[in-house]
Amino acid sequence: MTTAFPTAGARAQDSLPPDPFRPARSRLALALSLALPLMPAVAQESTPGACPAGELCSAEVPPSAIAHPLDWVPLKSVPEELQDAECRSCRGRYIDPLAGADTGADPELSDINASATSTELEGDEVYLHGGVSVQQGYRRLQGREAYYNRSESTGKLTGGITIREPGMLLKGQEASFSSDTGEAEITDSQFVLHQQHMRGAAKALRRDAEGKVHVQNGALSYCAPGEQDWEIRADEMELDLDEGIGTGRGTKIAVGGIPVLYLPWMRFPLDDRRRTGFLWPDFGNDTRGGVDIATPVYFNLAPNYDALYTPRYIEERGTNHEVELRYLNPAVGSWVVGGAYLKDDKRYEDERPELNDHSRWLGQVKHNGLFDRRWRSTVDYSKASDVDYLKDLRTNSLETRRETSLLQLGSLDYLGDDWLLGVDFQQFQSLADDINNDYAKLPQFTGQYRGEYEPFAFEPILLGQYSYFDSDDDRVKGQRIYGEAGVTYPMLWEAGFLKPTAKYRYLEYELTDLSAGLSNDSPSAGTAMFSLDSGLFFERPTRLLDRGLLQTLEPRLYYLYSEYEDQTEQPDFDSAELTFTYNQLFRETRFSGRDRLDDANQLSVGLTTRYISEEDGREHLNASLGQIFYFRDRDVRLLANAPPLDQSSSEMAAEVNFYPNERLTVRSSLVWDPHSTDMNAGNVQASYERDDASIYSVGYSYRRPLTTVRTQPVTEQAHFSAYIPLGNRWSVFGAVNYSVEAGESVEDMFGVEYDTCCWQVRLLHLRYYDSPTGQILDFNDPNLERESSTQVQIVLKGMGGFGSRVTGLMEDMIRGYREREY
Repeated sequence: MTTAFPTAGARAQDSLPPDPFRPARSRLALALSLALPLMPAVAQESTPGACPAGELCSAEVPPSAIAHPLDWVPLKSVPEELQDAECRSCRGRYIDPLAGADTGADPELSDINASATSTELEGDEVYLHGGVSVQQGYRRLQGREAYYNRSESTGKLTGGITIREPGMLLKGQEASFSSDTGEAEITDSQFVLHQQHMRGAAKALRRDAEGKVHVQNGALSYCAPGEQDWEIRADEMELDLDEGIGTGRGTKIAVGGIPVLYLPWMRFPLDDRRRTGFLWPDFGNDTRGGVDIATPVYFNLAPNYDALYTPRYIEERGTNHEVELRYLNPAVGSWVVGGAYLKDDKRYEDERPELNDHSRWLGQVKHNGLFDRRWRSTVDYSKASDVDYLKDLRTNSLETRRETSLLQLGSLDYLGDDWLLGVDFQQFQSLADDINNDYAKLPQFTGQYRGEYEPFAFEPILLGQYSYFDSDDDRVKGQRIYGEAGVTYPMLWEAGFLKPTAKYRYLEYELTDLSAGLSNDSPSAGTAMFSLDSGLFFERPTRLLDRGLLQTLEPRLYYLYSEYEDQTEQPDFDSAELTFTYNQLFRETRFSGRDRLDDANQLSVGLTTRYISEEDGREHLNASLGQIFYFRDRDVRLLANAPPLDQSSSEMAAEVNFYPNERLTVRSSLVWDPHSTDMNAGNVQASYERDDASIYSVGYSYRRPLTTVRTQPVTEQAHFSAYIPLGNRWSVFGAVNYSVEAGESVEDMFGVEYDTCCWQVRLLHLRYYDSPTGQILDFNDPNLERESSTQVQIVLKGMGGFGSRVTGLMEDMIRGYREREY
């Protein structure tokens, strides 16, 4: 059986980015190739006890690290700044005595200093006795006795030898070497890789004349000294440094000292280069498919392209074949092409018997390119066989299941010194049966002047855009031309700013397939617009809770005037009424897209205050409050039959963000209508993180839709999530998204984790409601179903593991949670 675990990607400019799977990377072979030939220069010994200036001598090594033969320091002796989550889990850590050594200089070019109790010279033979110590640059070598034959260029070191380099410790009973051939051998050895938290042992380590390292009866483990939770054992291993490949024969993976997997032949990486082979499998159980097992296979085809094939068996559906191809080249940018195909989905056939074809598929293309720092290209294209594909077969994330459409985009931009020119092709595939696909832009051309925006200088505003909107549905289609021209004059001071802007906006259409309510196939509109944006900055020193703070007061006024012109004959291709927030106070339009030139005569008033630490410049609190005052009704609406907006003022918008320390974060926003005294929108989210890696998050959101075209009910939801360590081993985690209006949980997830120093297991159970994509949940619907999913994850730290879907679901549901790396 051949097993290979690809590591993080190569660093060459034309190489692909890292792969998602990152097993432990070993510096053992490299250290052996460098450290073993050290002794040939012993004849150049210096005065016993000498220590080169600027070097880290043994007297400077922390006593707590020297005490253990493998540099292991128990938790109680570890400096507090080094007590991270891994250290607490392992009840200690490896501390490298050479961690502060200078590794910038090549040790081969450094002077050699050797010391011993006594030295003998007999012809070409050199003998060192009693406490032999050799130092060359950042390398260290110690033993009781040393011998070197200058004519034969061979030598031997005996008596509890120790070889050190920053990040590596090698110990053994006897070492022999040849400086002519580079061959060397160490018997009864142990080694530690400090940064990788890896240790191992071998009956014999031998480096041949070709630079390959051979290991006999060796073992490797992430576990702390004295623990045998898991380890890799091999009768023989060959480590090829030039190729970056290790080959094991008679390999066993042992758990608790008991072999659980035997591989007669195994290959594994020694460096960052990717390797062809199997990745860890993934499995779980879901009510939408039953037992789900995926076994990915990685193909390293070349430094700049590779492939990943994942056969995925789903109990109630069949085998889904998933493929991803990656290609990177400076001439054509980066490309990712992927897809999946499931022939004759058995469960889908039961659910949709009226369909003739029950095969399912998904295709995706992603591309990013930048050429000559001028041409920028993007492709983001996805297409599925049916609207339920993501919901049924993308089980690693709830965010994916919530998507209501798939983007199909291609764009090319030219970034000139003064102009930005671009062309876009964009359409969407709807993932809801009752919602039309959005209009396709086939194509859209844009040209925009890119100014320098220098203070106290007139800056022209020039923008032109041509768009052709198409649709497969029976509705209006056509061309749109949009343009704007004007000038702005930004004035900036330390105490404030003033920015007047004047421009003219113009719209023109050529339409076909006119729908009800539209009779003009070439409507047009043009309006003049003027805005004046101004603000001041006041600040004063103050103190709060014995902290020195700088408080700012930032009033802002924004006047906007835009002419009115009747636009009831214009279609709505890509526009919508924007949701009102504090930032909306200072926008020049209340619409997204280009189909409406809104009328305005209004003044926005906003006030912001900040509290900034005088010590480190961190912002601890900011609060903003503002409102728009209207001097006339707003007649331009998205729908032609919608009544004018006649309120004399807008809702009041407020935001408060509180960061008292690095652990606690509170963000909130509020939209309140003074006319009806209703709260139209509110959101508050608080997160708290502790040093023990625990995370607590609570949130509340409320929205009363006011500007949407479709009638929607009030949504009121609470969120709770937490990740709570219970001591050094056990942790529990969970999340609940609770619908206040329904009095019921919409999504909830609970799990348990057992985490030791060298392995980890997680069990997760998720429940969620199944509903047509894009629709509001109707809890009175008797056909509303609650789905569930159970996932398990097992990780052998430093080696990898299976069950990566658990990580995705945890990061999706527990706000602020990010997976720890080992």
